[in-house]
Amino acid sequence: MTLRVSYLVAFIVCIAMPSPGSEQATRTRLESYRMLSREAQGASEGDHLSDKCGLPTLSAALHDRMSLPPELQSSLSSFLLRPSLDTSILVGGFRIHFDTVGANAPAMLDSLYHRIPGTVREYVDSVAAILQYTTSVQTNTLGYLQPPQDFGSGGGTEYDIYIEDLGSSYYGLTTPETPINSKPDGGTFTTFLEIDNDFSFVFPDSNKGMPALRVTIAHELHHAVQIGNYGYWTGDAYFYEITSVWMEDVVCTNVNDYYQYLRSSQGQFWHPETPFTSNSFIMYSRGIWGSFVEKRYGRDVMRTAWEEIRNVRPLQAMDNALQLSHSTFREAFAEWTLWNFFTGSRTDTSRYYPEGYSYPLIVQSPIAFAPPSRAMGGSLAALSARYYQVIGLQDTLTLALSNINFNAGIGNSSTQFPYTYLLNTLRVDDSYRATSIGIFFKLDVVDVTNWYTWDVVGVGVGSAPVTIGIPFPNPFIVGTSVMFFPINASSPIEGTLSVFTGSMDLVFTSTLTSETRLGKQAFVWNGKTSNGEIVQSGVYLFVLDVQDQLTTGKIAVIRK
Repeated sequence: MTLRVSYLVAFIVCIAMPSPGSEQATRTRLESYRMLSREAQGASEGDHLSDKCGLPTLSAALHDRMSLPPELQSSLSSFLLRPSLDTSILVGGFRIHFDTVGANAPAMLDSLYHRIPGTVREYVDSVAAILQYTTSVQTNTLGYLQPPQDFGSGGGTEYDIYIEDLGSSYYGLTTPETPINSKPDGGTFTTFLEIDNDFSFVFPDSNKGMPALRVTIAHELHHAVQIGNYGYWTGDAYFYEITSVWMEDVVCTNVNDYYQYLRSSQGQFWHPETPFTSNSFIMYSRGIWGSFVEKRYGRDVMRTAWEEIRNVRPLQAMDNALQLSHSTFREAFAEWTLWNFFTGSRTDTSRYYPEGYSYPLIVQSPIAFAPPSRAMGGSLAALSARYYQVIGLQDTLTLALSNINFNAGIGNSSTQFPYTYLLNTLRVDDSYRATSIGIFFKLDVVDVTNWYTWDVVGVGVGSAPVTIGIPFPNPFIVGTSVMFFPINASSPIEGTLSVFTGSMDLVFTSTLTSETRLGKQAFVWNGKTSNGEIVQSGVYLFVLDVQDQLTTGKIAVIRK
């Protein structure tokens, strides 16, 4: 799909707006963003807010505006001001602002991802073409309203986009500006949009430049649609980001910039126990909720939820939309928990995510079961999940547990609700559920209607088999599990396991004797250094030496 077009003089009006201080203004705004971001991170217990989009930081600041100290109120005021750039062009209903020289001037990137001199206009033309294409998809194909025009700010009533050097602070930002209605929360606003001038900082390299520009416009322009037409609930940034990340994949399905959030150690596949309504970094990895809703209930359900947001907060709006499709949020969330198990090597694209092969496996908590019975307990917040891998059986058994307490979720309750699993080789009473491998289980909770368990058994239903040379579980949580390294042997054998950091610093090495795990011989590592200290969370390299045969690979560790 080629989105770049030639410069169409007949449809573009060029206007000069000299502003010698525009670079200093950009630096001031970026410093304001950093100050507000630090405040927002502190408010969310240290979670790192994404560099993808500045809206969550801005929303947090606006939500708590009156309680901010004076210096942060000043930063917020600076951040809400429009940039001042020296030139603009008019394309359809959009006015694109940019500098022709200086640090803010845009540029295309060459094959080595270096800026190409003299390509300001080519970059701006690309922005114009992508805006037109994205608007067509979101409006004509998906049925959303166009972002409303403003009241004359920026040189006219057209929707304004500003191209700036945003450093590595964020890809883009959509800023609410003038109220369209008078609602205290959930009202609509005019907005303006800012995007980076080259996207040279993006990771991986394949997404630098034009790919990042495409997904950023898809992402940010939908924020303009959301805030301008449906409602801006400042305490619910998570749903705005979930939808805009999903929109990236709808509009630019071949870019897949969102994979980085799925693979992040702060994402959904590492922390399913984080509530769905969390406004922390995890919300970006939950763009797959849109993919789930689209395939399971139809693409229009997400738009219906936004139409409901005119009157109610996003979670209730999503429930209202699902009820119109003969479901509920409780039911959908429970099923989504199952979908998130069938990714990676367990992917079934006919039943679950179309791009599930590229998603990581969900983190599991291995639990050893020695017949005839076992009890295991824990707690979960509302609208969160946990996955138990029961080992020591003739086949693998996963218990995928979800707390579907919608009322607590909509009230943003921080309560942790306790539960206990009871496992037995006998059906103690009718409250125990049978599995296909002769194990019975019961979830012992006070409010049984607010919980749901999926039991997944063996490779016949998609569970990954134990594979020679592939460690499992990967990632694993230190303190609640160990990691197994399966080998090709029929009886216990000695070997040397070494674990290194990404910079090749040795953290563990030892000669071990293999053990029988799930019918295979495997070496076991507990996630500690050779000195007995728990390693830091991260990705590590391993080398396994068994009879002069080397096996190498990567493993991921989560430190609780």
